[in-house]
Amino acid sequence: MKTSIYYLLIGGLALLSVTACKKSSLISYNASDNIYFNLIADTDPIRYADTANVTFAFSSSSVTDTVFKLPVAVTGVAGKTDREFALSVDANSTADASTDYVLPSSFIVHAGRLTDTIPILFRRTPAIRTSSVFLALRLKDNTQFKAQFSYRSLVGNDLTVIPPGDTIQMETFKITLSDMLQAGPYWNEYDQYFGVFSEKKVRLMNQIAGMPLDFWSVDIYSSQQQQANSLYYGGFTYRYLSDQAYQGNTIFEADGVTPMTMGDYFQ
Repeated sequence: MKTSIYYLLIGGLALLSVTACKKSSLISYNASDNIYFNLIADTDPIRYADTANVTFAFSSSSVTDTVFKLPVAVTGVAGKTDREFALSVDANSTADASTDYVLPSSFIVHAGRLTDTIPILFRRTPAIRTSSVFLALRLKDNTQFKAQFSYRSLVGNDLTVIPPGDTIQMETFKITLSDMLQAGPYWNEYDQYFGVFSEKKVRLMNQIAGMPLDFWSVDIYSSQQQQANSLYYGGFTYRYLSDQAYQGNTIFEADGVTPMTMGDYFQ
């Protein structure tokens, strides 16, 4: 649990009443406009995030890059013209600007908007097949915007109260880039059909049976169709491996020694 000071995002308007005369004057909002990262990770309930994962693992081999649009928001009123904000890359970032990503030449909150995005181009390089890298960004003050809000509540849409729960960063954001297929939390529910996890097996099932590369990222018991599809993909691949072995072309795992097998259901 992070302990932090919460800064109010919305300035108040005060009405100055002068009892000695009939006229009154309105003090207008004149606080500095602030900019902050505003990624909504979930909507029911609203949850915010200060990190994101960009992976090519579920994409076909023809996909060589992708654009991630990182949301930002500003306080105050929408501008009548485009307004530029400042951003820097933290020195501890392991992603390389020359190979892994491309930032836009300028960072703009467009006219008439209180929210906008930073389009970041990420490239699919051979290196991220074996090790992930990350890009850490930090908003900075400039003549148009301040970047003075450090934390906000992880949960909830009320910017004036922090409900129980953790907090997230508002002026920094971390994006992890990878291209590695992993078993994830649900694979053990599928192992009766698919057996021991391996990236080579999953990609083979995608190639020959059409199984989506993110198929097992949900609970197998989420629907009867999910269970039926599991049986189909597992059975199709089992028959393929059996046919190849019968023809003298045993399919091995990546080590070149272990024959690829499916789950106990097909043994």
